[in-house]
Amino acid sequence: MESRPSTRRNVLRVLVVGLSAGCLGSAPGATGPRRPPTAPEGQPRTTPTRPDLYVKTFDFGANDDGTLRVFGEIGNRGTAERIGRVRVAVTVNGETRTRETNVTVPPESSASFEVDFEVTESEFLDGGEIDVDVS
Repeated sequence: MESRPSTRRNVLRVLVVGLSAGCLGSAPGATGPRRPPTAPEGQPRTTPTRPDLYVKTFDFGANDDGTLRVFGEIGNRGTAERIGRVRVAVTVNGETRTRETNVTVPPESSASFEVDFEVTESEFLDGGEIDVDVS
């Protein structure tokens, strides 16, 4: 009679171990391609380059007569002196005004710019927008 309870225990152990093996197994392996797909024919992949000139900072204030003045700095990441065209657009009450100025920026340095608008700073502060770009 002693052989039956030990046989029953062994069967129960095998069932418990067998049923829990699926739950305690390792996580599934990675799926999908191991390498990125090749570039389409005639369209090689390239890493985009950053332009040498960029808008480093900009801000605004009022001139002595209360009109809006936008000023800032243009940075140069390159190793050569660059001349950039700074375009400043100010939108007030749905109307956009644009001013452009050129700035010479030494290599690996920055240079300041400043443009004035025929709108008052107080008009601008009532929901105006500024967009500064350099090319």
